[in-house]
Amino acid sequence: MSQQVTEQLIFRPASELPTADLDGKSVLVLNPCDGWHEGHIRAFEEDGEVYHIGIHTWLMEEMIPHDFYVAWALLPNSLELSEKFEAEKYREL
Repeated sequence: MSQQVTEQLIFRPASELPTADLDGKSVLVLNPCDGWHEGHIRAFEEDGEVYHIGIHTWLMEEMIPHDFYVAWALLPNSLELSEKFEAEKYREL
């Protein structure tokens, strides 16, 4: 029997912006026009002060709340999750 892992996603409305402590985390965003997108939270600092926090694509284009997406959820840590499937690396098909 194959191993299954359950993770919980908590969706937040686009009006609830990410905070600086989430910098570097991956998120799943819902675009009502074309579905799901993976994004990354980025907090930009200058002189030790955070001046902007947003959700960006891997190309660093910002996804704009209410324009590009209507909801978002933090994704589980990919390294920790992949460790649960370590045996799959060595499995013969």
